[in-house]
Amino acid sequence: MKENKLLSPAAIFLLGVNSIIGSGIFLLSGKIYEDAGIWSLLAILCAGLSIFVIAFAYANMSKIYSKNGGAFVYAKETFGRFPGFIVGMVTWLLGTVTLATEVSALLTAMKMILPNLNSLLIGIIIILALGIISYFGSSIIAGLDNLTSFVKIVLVLVFIFTCLWLVRGLNFSSPNLLTASSANLGGFKGFLSAYGTVFFFFTGFSFLPVNAEKMKNPAKNLPKMMSLVMLTCLAVYLIIQTITIGALGPELTKTLVPAATAFSKIVGSIGIPLFVVGICFSIFGVIVATTFNTPTILASLAQAHEDMPMFVSKNNRFGTPTWAIILTTVCGIALFLSGNYVFLSGLTVFMSFVQYLSTELANIKKKFLLIGIGSVLFSLVLLTSFTLSVLILGLGILILLVMIYFVVKLDDDEREKWLKEHQEKSKGADVNTVKRL
Repeated sequence: MKENKLLSPAAIFLLGVNSIIGSGIFLLSGKIYEDAGIWSLLAILCAGLSIFVIAFAYANMSKIYSKNGGAFVYAKETFGRFPGFIVGMVTWLLGTVTLATEVSALLTAMKMILPNLNSLLIGIIIILALGIISYFGSSIIAGLDNLTSFVKIVLVLVFIFTCLWLVRGLNFSSPNLLTASSANLGGFKGFLSAYGTVFFFFTGFSFLPVNAEKMKNPAKNLPKMMSLVMLTCLAVYLIIQTITIGALGPELTKTLVPAATAFSKIVGSIGIPLFVVGICFSIFGVIVATTFNTPTILASLAQAHEDMPMFVSKNNRFGTPTWAIILTTVCGIALFLSGNYVFLSGLTVFMSFVQYLSTELANIKKKFLLIGIGSVLFSLVLLTSFTLSVLILGLGILILLVMIYFVVKLDDDEREKWLKEHQEKSKGADVNTVKRL
């Protein structure tokens, strides 16, 4: 790969910010406020600092393994093929769940201005259409990613500088605090629920190491940029949540898109559709990028990492992996139909939890004990925040992956047999050629 095609530190930073700042802070700020009141700010801070420690666990491993793959490379190289397969499939499923979640987020935001929208039908159509488009490949993805990054940055800056003047100190001393929430959620239980939800805000950071080989000097630049990205996003989330609480107070729980409602207090009724359109455009960019990137993860498991049947990695004449696209699209639709936006965001955090835990345990085995043990403890706290439905589906998926592994392993044995026979035939052909000469 030519040096001028590698990602610079600035490009890594923008990629990280665009991957992390998505629908969560715009659509779930009301939920975490409902769970924990103004203590939702502390939940953001604690979750952000926890993720920061977990990011260090990834950074440690990226210094050892600088190739593409992220968590599933770390798991395979440290613990062997079986854990590598499970974490690799979870990495693909994380992308697939993210696709379903962001489509659900898009439709949730659109309902703010189109309340009678048929969400299920439109969601299926969007995922199917993007799956079909990705089959033919596209050169517009990089441009769209840059454009949506710009829109997202503008959206955040406009919101902060226009709505900052709406903040009222009274909204931080109202009865709707953790003590009030405790009547409904059990106090600390409400805080833990908000803590777990906030993890969804940061899940995109784990996709940065997946593209390590595309970066200049990843062993040096990736850890630095991950740290800067995490601190930047944490600051943005704290500022946005502070402004929405200060501007809306208890009204925060009564609107689908709190930031749009706050913005409308400045510019009038036109503010809601304008802001929602901006959010939708930003979310759609994430959806498109996820649709194109996720099948690549599955194909790489078959091709580069040899953990899936070879046919999954086979490209069509447009240079895209047909079966990987089909499997991603079908799975994305199934997950989209499995629950609403809040449920899917919880499932995203569960898949991230599996990734985090595998990388943290790899840190312990590689003697990064302080970061490894600390990040494991932070991750285990997440178990208290998952709903029963998320735990059942998440664990069910892991059990299914274990079962699939043995089928794949048999396929791999057959493939190795075929490769051995093919190599023997090639050697025989070479010998015959030499004899004729």
